[in-house]
This record gives sequence, C-alpha cells and structure tokens, in this order.
Amino acid sequence: MASKKHRLNREDSIVMNQEGFGTIKDQYVRLKDNILYFAADGKNVIQVESSVASEAKTTTVSNLAVCLGSSGKKTIVLDFDFHKARLHRPFEVKNENGLAEYMAGKISKQEMIKPCKYDNVFVIPRGGEINNASIVLTSNKIKELINQLKQEYDFVLLDCPPVLLVSDYIHISQLSDGILFNVAYGLTKKKQVHEAISLLRQNNLTIIGAVYTFYDPKKSNSYEEYNYHYYHYYGYGEKK
Repeated sequence: MASKKHRLNREDSIVMNQEGFGTIKDQYVRLKDNILYFAADGKNVIQVESSVASEAKTTTVSNLAVCLGSSGKKTIVLDFDFHKARLHRPFEVKNENGLAEYMAGKISKQEMIKPCKYDNVFVIPRGGEINNASIVLTSNKIKELINQLKQEYDFVLLDCPPVLLVSDYIHISQLSDGILFNVAYGLTKKKQVHEAISLLRQNNLTIIGAVYTFYDPKKSNSYEEYNYHYYHYYGYGEKK
C-alpha cells in the first residue's frame, strides 16, 4: 500500500495531460463513457462520494471533468467539501471568490466561476470558510444555482465530503441526479464501505456506480478476486 504522503500527492493530480499513466487514463476514459451513458436521459449532476478521507475523490472528479471536457462536453466542477477545500489545487486556480462569497451575496455567479487550462472545464472553488453547511445546502439560492448550471453545462460535478465523516451527503443528494462512490484499495475497510452504502440506501439515494482507486494488481491475489470484491461489495453499476 502506498504511503500516506504518496497517496495524498496522487489525490491532487490530473493525469490526463501527463506522459505515461496509460492504463489509468484508459480507466478514466471508460468511466467517462459510463457517465455519458447514465446522462443520456438528462441526468447530468453527479455527486462524488467516499466512505472516509483520502480515497481520491478529488482525483476522480478532476480527471473525469477533463475527460468530459476533451469529449466536447462543457463541464463545471464545484467544491462541495466545505470542511476541507482542495478542488482548486489540481485545476491550479485560487481558492478565493468562490461559493462561500457567492452565497454571502458578495460576488456574482460569473465572478465565482473560474476557467482553467483544460478545454471546456470550469471550476467553482469553495472560497472562504463555510461553517453552516446544512443551511447553505438546503437554501433556495443553492438550489437555484444548481438548476441554472444544469441548464448551462453538459455536466455538473460535485466534489463532496466523505459519508462517514459528515451528513452533508443527505442534503447534497437533493441537488444531484446520482452518486459516484469511491473506494480506495488497501485503505478503505469493508466495514466502512458497508456502513456508508447502508446510510446512502437508508436515505433512498441513487448510487450510479463505483470507482476503485489505488488498485495494485501486484498486491491482489488474483484479478478474479478483485473483480468479485469490486462488484459484490461496492455495488458497481447499481441503480434504484
């Protein structure tokens, strides 16, 4: 299993424009194709979740956004992890004049939307501290914002805090069309995954699929065992 330092470095990286990473890039393209299939009927607001921290949610949402953008899909990514903002890092934008300032009425919608170096990709950072997450996430203003973005962009991706750490996922799910669930190989415990999935199901939330991150075939007993655990425990492709 990679060290914590190595894992965190990887969590902040976009590999789609880097040399190498062939297999990883292929998997992100495959994920993009599955998301396109899911969104064929207009479901384009995707909530990216995990059980605990450091499961590469930000890596997943960032690389997925770049893949969608390179396919000609106008994509916007929002930092909905109010407790630990980090989405600005991989996209190399400043974490200022973001969602916090917009919700406080200090800036306009256009002022908080940041272009980046990737084609067709835009970013809304968190900005300043947000201490009243539930109030923000249940406000009419945030609902109106998501509805507007849903019409203006082909995809709206939400980088969210872990399910087992805070209950924000319940409120965010009222704004999204489905949840993409991250599970980190060698980090996430089965018990944690079961607990997180159970919480999502208890609230009748739609899990559209799962992403298995940091998988190392050299440290797995066999591809068949990995495949079994991936589908059996993590509910890949599940719809309700």
